Amino acid sequence: MASSLYNLALDFSKELNYTKAIVARQGDKGITVTVKPFLNGLQMDTSGGTFTLKGTTPSNRYVDSVATSVTSEEVTFSLDGTFMSEAGYYKHCYVEYRKDNQILTTQDIIFFSLGVSDISQGQADEYVSQLEELIRKYNETFDAFMAEIKGRVDSLNKQITDLTGQAKTLQDKLDALKEEISKLGNLQVMYSNSIDFGDYDYSGNPNLMRKLSFEDWDLMGEGITKADVNGNYVSFDFSKHSGDMNVYAGNGHKLSLLEPNKSYTLTAEVSTDVSWEGRIRMSYRINKAGNEGAQGTLIGDVINPQAGIWYKLTTMEGNHIIPPVITNHKSVWLQANLSNTNFKGKLNIRYTIKIEEGEVSTPYHPNLLDDPYWLGKTSLGKNILKIDTVKFPIQNSEYMPAGFYLNEPYILGQTYTFTMKASKPATQTFGIYLRAGSLGAGNMTPIEGLTDVWQLTFKVTQAHIDGAANALNIFQLPQSTKGTVKIEWVKLEKGDTRTPNISEYKYRGIGMRDSNNPKDYVWDLAPEYVEDNLATDVKISEITGKANNYTDGKVSQINSQLTASINEVDTTAKDAQTKANANATAIKSTNSRVDEIENKMPLYAIYGEGANLSKVSGGTKIPIGALIATDFAHNSSDLPYTIGSDGNTLTATRDCVLFFEGSVKLHGDNTLKYAYVKIRKNGSDTNFTNLGSSVNFNYMTTQAGQYVHTLVTGDKVEFTIETAAGGIMFATQLLSLKISEVKPV
Repeated sequence: MASSLYNLALDFSKELNYTKAIVARQGDKGITVTVKPFLNGLQMDTSGGTFTLKGTTPSNRYVDSVATSVTSEEVTFSLDGTFMSEAGYYKHCYVEYRKDNQILTTQDIIFFSLGVSDISQGQADEYVSQLEELIRKYNETFDAFMAEIKGRVDSLNKQITDLTGQAKTLQDKLDALKEEISKLGNLQVMYSNSIDFGDYDYSGNPNLMRKLSFEDWDLMGEGITKADVNGNYVSFDFSKHSGDMNVYAGNGHKLSLLEPNKSYTLTAEVSTDVSWEGRIRMSYRINKAGNEGAQGTLIGDVINPQAGIWYKLTTMEGNHIIPPVITNHKSVWLQANLSNTNFKGKLNIRYTIKIEEGEVSTPYHPNLLDDPYWLGKTSLGKNILKIDTVKFPIQNSEYMPAGFYLNEPYILGQTYTFTMKASKPATQTFGIYLRAGSLGAGNMTPIEGLTDVWQLTFKVTQAHIDGAANALNIFQLPQSTKGTVKIEWVKLEKGDTRTPNISEYKYRGIGMRDSNNPKDYVWDLAPEYVEDNLATDVKISEITGKANNYTDGKVSQINSQLTASINEVDTTAKDAQTKANANATAIKSTNSRVDEIENKMPLYAIYGEGANLSKVSGGTKIPIGALIATDFAHNSSDLPYTIGSDGNTLTATRDCVLFFEGSVKLHGDNTLKYAYVKIRKNGSDTNFTNLGSSVNFNYMTTQAGQYVHTLVTGDKVEFTIETAAGGIMFATQLLSLKISEVKPV
């Protein structure tokens, strides 16, 4: 057997496979071993690295052989007599790959050297040939087996994914149903002073424009006349105009202010009685303080209108933002303008004009913040100012036009909201002061959707109440430009929410979801309103005999609606309970199925770096690091084992099969012949990984390892290190570890 050739395919990832074998005779020379190197199943890049075949003889002597040829696909070793110097089973034999600071090794290869006297040349050749053929068939069988298993695992994983998706879909539906059911016990409340909401669509944004009337359109170009048409729209006759094509609303009847640098959309409906070429334009016009020209915004156009057609006019792109000049305005108007001075017909404008926040037009409905509704979601706050003897309106030109006392002292840390209806010069700002007018609480800002109504929310500090704790003073700022101020009413209440300055709410609505749409609520007389008005015989008569005076003719209708709604809620609740009962069964079934799925899903845990040990001798335990992750279906309480606080010992808490895979750092000196990392079960050692070298232990290297242990409850597993007699490792550390529970066969 002077010349033999062995062809091996080895994977440096140590992927599980049947062990390869080399069988030769003691003293043989010229044995050639050819290796096809792979890494994780892929052809390995061999460039720039060194391959060495290493072994430990039966007498524990270290031998090695450096590759004589390295190509892109194969590595060739030529073994001399030194490698074959002993007869018997070699304790270890593997291929090492070293490139820069990277070191990789294969799993052990069976290496057996027959004594010269044990076998003849011809018998050896025949024996090796038969053994190689047997190993080849084993590998083919194993590859086919692994392919079949992989197919089954992939199929199971797909089933698990599908079932998990189905479970999530059902859970989402159950969560939605649960939310709907919970709303039945979390009813929402809304208050209003009128429930004549009409047939309007309230699904869009709130309307910040009060409903205009015939009187509001009070300024026109010379020669233009106006007429009210059935209370629905104003009609302007341009047949005798003198060239000025403008009409205005808001000259004598103020419009509400909008906030600067904020986007709004204006929507109106217009028509003409004749077809003509030209443009109808409407805008929100800000007349500046002083003699500066007015500035228009929220501009919308209708081009070339046809006779008798109502057109929706809405703010054009690029015209939605209110300019900062509104903070120094003299007045705000709505302006409608015709571009063609030859127009001699009639321009019609509906009173249902809407201004809303944002850049999208939504259906018209009345402004519910204003009279007669005063809509809100909070019960009325109590006015704590002493105003019983105050005569309103208060009108003067003083720097401090008004001051008020409280019915109770301010509370340290309490939040208050002050609201006031008042007019002032455009140059002025309302400032609120406490502590006898010496310390400011802030400046008031206008309320969207209301005209000449201002508010300020502030929190009382110790500085506010030192010296005087029960007064509120109003100043007009700056003092140098003070003018006439008219205050119609004031209200101070606790909390950060403004409520209307009315004595009571007449109606209360109950809804099953939080909504700004009053039609989502069931309305009835507010209990407080009924209680307050049952104090006298006159009020009793009004409520019982003349209920329509208080309910706008809606009491019987509301009672009917309330009864129907209660029945509807009762039916809905019963239906929901039926569905809940049915779904409870479905949930139980789903939970059982989810548990079954979770039991089938792979269980694994990943641990980080363990303690870095120094001056390590043989037999030392290597601790496991901290748990850093588990699979998505399980947590740490599901693991079939525990690990001691020092990380040294893993104890099985139930019968299981565990697959250990990880990496170990080894750093010694060049006097060491070998080092093994053992994975010990109940004191019995088995190999996790190994490293043998005669010169390079003084490099720090990382070795990958893996092993499968079958455990019963109470079994203990420990990682230990074994070195050549008397050998000391500079440093040893378990860098990473993945423990997976696998199914036994």
